[in-house]
Amino acid sequence: QDLQEKAEDQLEAARKKEVAAAQNFELRKQALDDEIRFAKRDMEQAKKGIASYAEKKSTAEGELQKSTKDLVADGGTKSALRHECMAKAEDFATETKSRAEVLNAIAE
Repeated sequence: QDLQEKAEDQLEAARKKEVAAAQNFELRKQALDDEIRFAKRDMEQAKKGIASYAEKKSTAEGELQKSTKDLVADGGTKSALRHECMAKAEDFATETKSRAEVLNAIAE
């Protein structure tokens, strides 16, 4: 009987050890599953953020390109306007000088 009791005690100890190991395994498995789930969620958020920033970057680059074209066009307009103003100022100066000469001639 001592041998049977000893065998039963060993069997009970082995069963307890097996149950504890199974519980530890399930806890560890759950922890890893949770970690994987959270990592996947974080990765999805990061992918959405990357897509959003890529779209914003594309929009900003388009706006920059348009602004650059507008700046070049404005520079051309400014140059043409300056040239026109200088020509009119020159014409005005010539007309003023001519009138002064006419007035001087009349005055004499």
